[in-house]
Amino acid sequence: MRVAVGAARGAPPGFARALASAAARRIARDPDSALARASRINQYVASGGTLTGDALDAAVTENVRAMALFLYDLYRVLGKDAAEDAAVVRDEAFRAFIERDRTEGPFVYVGAHMGNFDLVGRLLGRNGWQMQVLSVPDPGGSYQWQNEMRNRAGFEVTPVSMDSLKAAARRLASGSSVLTGLDRPLPEPDKVQPRFFGRPAPLPLLHVRLAMRAGVPVVPMTGRRRPDGRYELLQADPVPMLGDRPTPDVLRANAEAVLAPVERWITEDPVQWSMPHVVWPDVEAP
Repeated sequence: MRVAVGAARGAPPGFARALASAAARRIARDPDSALARASRINQYVASGGTLTGDALDAAVTENVRAMALFLYDLYRVLGKDAAEDAAVVRDEAFRAFIERDRTEGPFVYVGAHMGNFDLVGRLLGRNGWQMQVLSVPDPGGSYQWQNEMRNRAGFEVTPVSMDSLKAAARRLASGSSVLTGLDRPLPEPDKVQPRFFGRPAPLPLLHVRLAMRAGVPVVPMTGRRRPDGRYELLQADPVPMLGDRPTPDVLRANAEAVLAPVERWITEDPVQWSMPHVVWPDVEAP
């Protein structure tokens, strides 16, 4: 990861775009590429099954290219506060988002893997939006590096465990918010699978369980790339959790309510959905 950061800082934008395009074309044509397979299935389902043939091939290539450029944009400015600030739109909605957490929280925030959430999140952190982040359990080397990067932005990154979940529950009870993800598929799916783009998907329910137990709303969010190359915070209105008991029907309904704005964001710009894992393992794209 440190080599990647150094390479990104040394690569001019034009060269980086050309390299990302060439690599994306190569990966998209590779029948053994796990990344290409994930992109193909995810783009196919997100299109409602309308993408096929050359159109689906082109979508996969553009999606893989976008994932590479999002990382380039992050690594190129990482640790340079002025450059990071310039890469993110800090408008009235951005400032109101931070103020709402202070005055109306706590919330359970859930981040969707679109655009460049890390860049947006780092600016949020430097502007006082600091909280516990529940991350992937048992993180490997690259995830550990990513967690360290997020810690330096002011977050308390805690891989999911019994201890970190208890800490999150105490934090919510004391009036502070927590953050986790919602669209990375689970290796060991929950028995309850919410419908995402019309199909059951093995997605996390952790945010729903935490929010129901604490009696707080869930706020979906992400960071989308604008046509001018900068990134903007996307946020949905707080989603109240329904029901008093976490029955399967209640869990599913609450999870689908949280996923609804994420579906809308992905539909608006599917190429920016940076999900390198197959979300629907029972689907084979044409």
